[in-house]
Amino acid sequence: MTSYLYHAYGLSIRVPFACPALPPSPAVPQPAACGGADVVVREGPVPRRLHSPWAGEAFWEAAPGAFLLRGGRQAGRFLVETGNVTFERNPGCDDAALARCFANCVLAAVLRQRGLLVLHANAVVTPGGVIVIGGESGSGKSTTLGALLNEGCWMLSDDLTVLRGGSPAAVDVLPGMPQLHLTQSVAEGLGYRVEPAQLQPWRRMKAAIPVRDGMAREPGRLRALYLLGMSDDDQVEASQVSGGGKFRLLHECLYGPMFAQEHPALFPLLTDVVTGVPFFSLQRPSRRWSADEVARAILGGTAAVGR
Repeated sequence: MTSYLYHAYGLSIRVPFACPALPPSPAVPQPAACGGADVVVREGPVPRRLHSPWAGEAFWEAAPGAFLLRGGRQAGRFLVETGNVTFERNPGCDDAALARCFANCVLAAVLRQRGLLVLHANAVVTPGGVIVIGGESGSGKSTTLGALLNEGCWMLSDDLTVLRGGSPAAVDVLPGMPQLHLTQSVAEGLGYRVEPAQLQPWRRMKAAIPVRDGMAREPGRLRALYLLGMSDDDQVEASQVSGGGKFRLLHECLYGPMFAQEHPALFPLLTDVVTGVPFFSLQRPSRRWSADEVARAILGGTAAVGR
């Protein structure tokens, strides 16, 4: 049986189906029995429900140390327990649908269960250091990332950003998947050419733009975190966040539920982020294109932090 080896977020990942969103490791497909990976996705029986879920929605359930995804008729079910992944195909399963489920949902649970801090955010390497951009869906995170790449910055991640503890009191941001997700009009506004095959109906018709040539290969030290929002004002406004506002801002960026049992392991990392990294709230005009202005505001603010 063929398996595929990938490398993302500091982990080598072996799966028995092609997963094009993940960057391949410098290896060719080989028998699935071969080890040598941090995460191995195996086929096997998966329950339809968790025994005692603490949180969930229509397609997923979660509890401390467990995550169950019901991926729909074209995919299957995934179970993540203590970082180990098992999946069970549905009849008529499509491997492309399995790959989407794994990259878009399951991988985040794997990373959380391995003690990493997982954010719904983007990350980019600027001349002043690595910055993370959070915000609600539709706030313009990926658009801002695209504008920063046009300014010569390097991408670390889009949508799923992962932090780990580095040297004392430092926080590293890990390189993820080399894809930027933009609507067709925004992509073309930023100068990207969109091919029909890149459009993703399951992601509100956003296009997956490959950015392998603009992808950072190594982790970088986190220098600042921005929460992006929209306002009725006509100007881009940035303000620094302090005190308890930093905890609230970070909580808004968390990817998926975090249970109290997980806090002790993550507490040193959360503390390093909140105490050692400046946070900013950045509001952009909701009625006009402002991506270039937002990018310049971030670059100017990060340069000042670096000094």
